[in-house]
Amino acid sequence: MKLLHLIDFYNELIIKQDYFECHEIMEAAWKSKPDFSKNDAEVFLILLATGEYHYRRANINGARRSYRRALKLHEENMYDLAALGMEDALIGMMVQRMDDMETEPFRPLPFPLTEDMWLALHRHCGDPLDIEAFKRWARARFVRDAHIVSKHRLRDRTDVILEREAAIKKRKHRK
Repeated sequence: MKLLHLIDFYNELIIKQDYFECHEIMEAAWKSKPDFSKNDAEVFLILLATGEYHYRRANINGARRSYRRALKLHEENMYDLAALGMEDALIGMMVQRMDDMETEPFRPLPFPLTEDMWLALHRHCGDPLDIEAFKRWARARFVRDAHIVSKHRLRDRTDVILEREAAIKKRKHRK
């Protein structure tokens, strides 16, 4: 997986907390691979972001389902989390997250990035803070912007609707 895709993903996941956009970034990276499959690490990251999206919106069932699928993928494929810019502690954090969803209100997960990924994200953001201050700032962020929280409901879906209509017409035409 390309470092640029990971940096863009973590910028959205941790700094902007736009989990919907995380999904879009990682799906595009995944599908740009010549031989992509549902077992790829990109799918794991997509499900992680999807779980966060649902949890923030109080869709506990959707969040748990996404987390379970991500954890199952990891168990079956044993992804090299360090190559994805994460420390191994992520898995335990995800399990704990699922256990706490019923009783704990949503707070952004303090994702355990590797030191190299923190440095790359810091450079990407061009933040004047030193790296340790940047980490503290990033971990303390809690974006509550309604447009980001409910992005899938508020976005312009014209292209999606037109694609569906074209697919329906094509299927009808074949019959």
